[in-house]
Amino acid sequence: PQVFPMCENHKNNFASSEQLSELVRESPDNSIIQEKMKILSKHYVLFRRTRQDGSCFYRAFMFSYMEILRQMQDKQAEVTRLMECLDMSKDRFSCLEWNKAYFSIDPEEYFSSVVSELNEVLDVIAAGCTSEWLYQRSLQESFSGRIISLLRLITETEIRTDEFYKQSIPTNLNVLQFCWKAVRSLDAEATTTQMRALTYALGIPLRVEVVDKSSTDRGVLVKRLDFFHESDLEKGPLRLTRSYLSSSTAPIPLKQGSYDADLLSSDGTPMLTLLCRRGHCDILYRK
Repeated sequence: PQVFPMCENHKNNFASSEQLSELVRESPDNSIIQEKMKILSKHYVLFRRTRQDGSCFYRAFMFSYMEILRQMQDKQAEVTRLMECLDMSKDRFSCLEWNKAYFSIDPEEYFSSVVSELNEVLDVIAAGCTSEWLYQRSLQESFSGRIISLLRLITETEIRTDEFYKQSIPTNLNVLQFCWKAVRSLDAEATTTQMRALTYALGIPLRVEVVDKSSTDRGVLVKRLDFFHESDLEKGPLRLTRSYLSSSTAPIPLKQGSYDADLLSSDGTPMLTLLCRRGHCDILYRK
């Protein structure tokens, strides 16, 4: 059996973008959730739902990245940078042992074939494609499923080849057991460990806005996680920053075209932003 079987076609991989205010109306019985959505509505105008399965983070991450790539001025330079990261990940992947029984072909050949497929799509985006083309392409399960499997393999490779992640793994599991259970399994949802690993492996900064039912002695706050690759920060190898949004946090408007050079916005924060609710990830769009 393959470790990454292809699912049937799904038209609900992604929905059309909606007003964020819709999520306020969806929680009429929970004032804390409502308040947190109202706080986010000051900073974001739209969101896009993703299919509710264990792969929602990986699916949302790659689709949002490709949307941002489509808006960049020097798209080809970014594609080249990402492919260099994928080449490095493949080298590390090749140094690990993989159970070949769980791949339909040689593991390295599988990795390379999916990278090649992704490269072709990124080249189309770099050459100029419509948002509708990107949306329809991402609905194709034959493409989406293979890309998700690639992202999981990249994440596992990062975790298995960097000692840093051992501190995040439960003491009753070794690294391989953790990856088998929490990364490779298609129904395994991503936590901060997997998010961190994929972010650093690909050099793509990420912001996650967490909405849950918790409150603090300071009132209702939205927890914000910013994942930076070391090269994104002048002040050193800070890998993860936590902050909180309150109802009085003023939004910082984006300047048009300010992120052409990279994946950071005009205020130096990640462009790629996800909304995390009860472990599920959707895509957020800033004002």
